[in-house]
Amino acid sequence: MKRLIYLAVFALLVLFVVARIIAQQPTPPPQPAASPLDALAFLQGNWTGKQNFNNPNGPAMAGDATDRIDICIAAKYLCEQLSTTMPGRKPTDTRHFLSYDKQSGKYTAWWFNDTSTHPTEFTGDLTANKLVLTSKAAAPGAPVLRATYESPSKDALTFLLEMQRGDTWTRLFLTTYSKGAN
Repeated sequence: MKRLIYLAVFALLVLFVVARIIAQQPTPPPQPAASPLDALAFLQGNWTGKQNFNNPNGPAMAGDATDRIDICIAAKYLCEQLSTTMPGRKPTDTRHFLSYDKQSGKYTAWWFNDTSTHPTEFTGDLTANKLVLTSKAAAPGAPVLRATYESPSKDALTFLLEMQRGDTWTRLFLTTYSKGAN
């Protein structure tokens, strides 16, 4: 009987010591919040496709398009390098930088291209695999643009650019891409 009491006391002491050791273990640091750019992973890669222009008063216009999208600049931006080649013309040269503004809770973008001397600034939201960005008018009466990136599948990406006219949006072009080798 004494032996059972000693074993019970010993077991309680061991249990108490183990509990104290576990209680003294530091709590693991909290996991960092996922970057909002992680949600744009569906955009990343090398893309090739066709850009079809809306030309309501003329013949159909289409060009060969390429798009490379990568994380860059200390993982604070997505850098997008786009180019479209139209028959008989030199390739376009365009750069987009996309980021996330924590203060506004919006995605932001700055577009630089070979046809203007100043970038166009956009803001917008992401819903599932669809990022919709709207430009800020550069001046009173200047057109407002809406850019929609959408990924219907992991190897497909569409890029739609529209211009606002009054209360309606007019499609300027739709680019349909397939993912190429990275």
